[in-house]
Amino acid sequence: MFIIENLDFSYGSKKILNDINLKIKKGIFMSIIGPNGSGKTTLINLINGMNTNYSGNIRYLDKDLFEYSIEEKAKNFSIISQRSAIDFPFTCMEIVMMGRNPYKNRLNSLSEKDLGIVIDVMKKTDTFKFANSLITEVSGGELQRIILARALAQNPRVLFLDEAFSAMDISYKINAIRLIKKLVKEEGLTVVSVMHDINVAYKFSDEVCALKQGKVQGFGNPKEIITESFVYDVFDVEVEKINDKGFFVKV
Repeated sequence: MFIIENLDFSYGSKKILNDINLKIKKGIFMSIIGPNGSGKTTLINLINGMNTNYSGNIRYLDKDLFEYSIEEKAKNFSIISQRSAIDFPFTCMEIVMMGRNPYKNRLNSLSEKDLGIVIDVMKKTDTFKFANSLITEVSGGELQRIILARALAQNPRVLFLDEAFSAMDISYKINAIRLIKKLVKEEGLTVVSVMHDINVAYKFSDEVCALKQGKVQGFGNPKEIITESFVYDVFDVEVEKINDKGFFVKV
């Protein structure tokens, strides 16, 4: 689905990403992991086209990412970034309905089909109960669930997540990831997610890409890539594997 070759990126004279080469397959959940400042957010924003000032090649499906229009990207990609604050007093349902904007007709209106999709994703994300609540009045975790519902309402081929669940309670976080994994399995959704939680990446990812100082340190099956020694090399922290489901940090 994505082929990334010889990707370099710099802020001025500071090199952020160095010679990144990846192939991201369709219908997988891929996590980008690594310590702070390793280039995770920069990489995801290059892959999704938010940042275009790079050298190298990024291909999506059958053509270069540069060849896609904004409208085409909006129908293919949904993006949830770290900062999702909304200051205008829209209702939560109005926010989710914005996910259907790429599909509006010439009269700039939404169809009954669009409304059905909005209601469906709000029920799946347990946000329909907030439909008439103002977005400015919900909690941070509830806001993230509304933003997830909006992203899913776009009916994307690729969902990009940049620490999208950091404010959610653990139960909602796990439920959200399980919902996304279900869409990956049943509908062929492709997910590219920046993760700080190694255990979540280990448990839910089909593939992981580990970055350190702007370079790929490992790419592949998390069960094979993420080992005690690998975590120490990448994160400079000692962990102990407790079973096939995750790790403890030694303190």
